[in-house]
This record gives sequence, structure tokens and C-alpha cells, in this order.
Amino acid sequence: MSRLGASNTNTNTNTNTNTNTNTSVSTSGGVAGGIRYNSQEFPKLLSTRAFPAELPSDATRQEKEDYAQAKKDVNALGFREYWDAEVRASIYLNEFVTTHPGWLRELVEALKPLHDLLRDTKDEQLRAVLAMSDEREPRFVEIIDQNDGEGAIKYWCGMLMLDPSAHATYQLLRVGRRIGEIVVMCLKEEFGEPRPSQVCASIVPMIDPPVTPSFPARHALSAHLMSMLMGAAKRPGIHPDMLTALAKRVAQNRTVAGLHYPLDSEAGLKAAEKVFAMLMSDKLKCQKFRDLLEAAQKESKLPPKKPVKIP
Repeated sequence: MSRLGASNTNTNTNTNTNTNTNTSVSTSGGVAGGIRYNSQEFPKLLSTRAFPAELPSDATRQEKEDYAQAKKDVNALGFREYWDAEVRASIYLNEFVTTHPGWLRELVEALKPLHDLLRDTKDEQLRAVLAMSDEREPRFVEIIDQNDGEGAIKYWCGMLMLDPSAHATYQLLRVGRRIGEIVVMCLKEEFGEPRPSQVCASIVPMIDPPVTPSFPARHALSAHLMSMLMGAAKRPGIHPDMLTALAKRVAQNRTVAGLHYPLDSEAGLKAAEKVFAMLMSDKLKCQKFRDLLEAAQKESKLPPKKPVKIP
């Protein structure tokens, strides 16, 4: 099993054979949808004189006391703090949109000049997409690997060397992806820009474009936001330039693939900068986010090196 699930490995484990075996790895590091055979045998092993079975009428006083204590212990249990990181990121997304209800209007206003520039220089932008198509063959595997969100995230996990002890840092990474995804889809709806291949038949994308508008680029916005958040987490040994370069590479690959104009990615970067500033703003008071960032920063502090003892 990987250190942090499918998003931290170089291969995706998702096997569906004629034996109906499913070994999909979840974003929380466990196995999602795993089938367990003959599990109906285990309920038969439940003691008829212990919780949660219905106690018989001849139960002893001690059995009743043990039963009551077991029930109390069960109700005292809580779920682990860091559950499925991808869906748990919705908590921070909700905090972001509720503490800053005007975020969409602000981002639309910020991106409008870039969208106007895209429309004014559409011919130049299309030529740029066509020129970058020569890079498809050397980048083919990389582009395919990063096509979906899970494929792209593992590049950050590899660069940051995230392991199971970095729960908050990994959650922060997922927060960047989730907020970025929702923000960019709302922006795409506002601008409604067609994909390059829709307006230029010479551009044949190497993969089918998503059925979403082109401006701004989703990969660019999410990639830059994740890199900014990881920079704020102050992970040891990682220079901010490396995180920025990774985000630019992921974004550029989408233009190479024929899916986006270069200005789509510039808009994604600008939007990411705006969202990051909103999240970090003391005025907005995204307290859950700030607590998560602080926890990630604590994880990033390396323990002191133990002296080597020579026997």
C-alpha cells in the first residue's frame, strides 16, 4: 500500500477483472470499495451474552454491568480527526465561500482584462497552441498521467515526500485542489470561453477535452494554489521555486495537449493568487483553515537528529 493512497504513487491500483475484484485505493490511504468474501460468517460468532446482542432473560448482574459498560465505551468513541482528505476538504471550502461571499465577483473582475486580451489576440493564442504541439511526444506519458486530479496530486506528494505522519499537510494539499476546482468551475461558467479545438480545426487534442469551458484553466488554478499552500506549510528542503515550477509544468502540459490557450493558464495563476490571499487574510478569519495550516507547519519541523552511538 502507498504512503498516502493512490495520490502518492506512480501507478494507480484499480483492478476490475471477471472475478469482480476491486482494489481501488482511497484518498485517505485505505482501500475504497474492497470486497470481502464470506463475511456473513462473522456475525455468527457474536456471543449471545455480550454487547450488542440482546441479553437473555437469565443474564447475570455482572453480564448486565459489562453490557452497560460496553455500550458506554462505544458511545465514547469518535471518528479519527483526519478522515478521507478529499471529501473532508469540503469543510474548508464551505468556510471559504461563507466567510467571503463576494469571492466570485472579485475574481471575475480580476480576470476580465485577461479574458479581453484572449479575445483580442485569439489568433496569436491559437498559433501558440499549435506551436507547442511538437512537445506532445516527449511529454506524452506525463500528460496522460496528470490528466485527472489524482494523477497530478502525486507529483506534489513525491516532491514533498509526504508520509502517513503528515496528515495536516496532505489535507492542506487536498484543500487546495477542492477549493480550486469549485472556484474554477464557477469562473468557467461566467466566461464561457470555447476550447481552442472548437475554433481551429488544425488543433486536434491528444486527449478528449473536458466538457467544460476553456477559461481559466482548472489544472493551472489548482496546481498553483496547491503549490502556494505547500509553500506556506514550509515543508523542509523544498524551495518555493520548485513548487512554482511544478505548477507551471502541469499547467503548460494542458496547452501542449491542445486543451488550453496559454492565457487560460495565466488566468488560472492569477485566480490562484487571489484565492490564496483570501485564505491567508486576517480579515476573512478562515479559522479552520488557519488551524490546519498551523498544524501542517508543525508537521514540517524536522525532529532533532539523534547522535550516533558507537558500541
